Amino acid sequence: MAFLTLILLTSALSLCSSLDINPKPCMRAKYNNAHAIFLKRHLPDGVPKTWDQNVWNALLRQIKTCGRPTQSFFHENDRERVNAVCTKAGGKQHSDNLCISKEKFSFVTVRVNVNEGLCGIKSIRNETKHIILGCDEVENMCRPVHFEGNPNSLTPSNNQPDCGERSGSSSGFKATMSKSLLVFILVALTYIL
Repeated sequence: MAFLTLILLTSALSLCSSLDINPKPCMRAKYNNAHAIFLKRHLPDGVPKTWDQNVWNALLRQIKTCGRPTQSFFHENDRERVNAVCTKAGGKQHSDNLCISKEKFSFVTVRVNVNEGLCGIKSIRNETKHIILGCDEVENMCRPVHFEGNPNSLTPSNNQPDCGERSGSSSGFKATMSKSLLVFILVALTYIL
């Protein structure tokens, strides 16, 4: 009985974590404000064009992201290019809902010492590489909702489909079936316990 309970609990937890990310790009976002949060974190108004830590510290306090150890920022003039990564013209599918840009981007990465509690900046550096973004449908458009690091400087594969292609209804059906299975497991677990 305990073994069966353990198996059911493990399956339920596995399903919960797998349902948090869409299995393909451009599926309906789980949260209506996902793109707005992405913009606030990576394309906020007033991204500094300086390496002055005090200026960057002020920005992080203003947008309330001092608790994020690594943050990446684009300048306002890159907004359309960043959004285009989630389209056929700008990106290739990478994995799950992630798309990788067809072109390299320059962006600023800020590392924060979150243990200090004072929004202490450890480093600010400019990076140039292909960017990886989570792309979901928000307001009937495929939009970036997440910035994924690219520490190995991966490049897009021509063998992968372009981003922005609508996922078939089978993906939605699979997600619905997964949720139904999760509910069944949780009900079974409750009955057993």
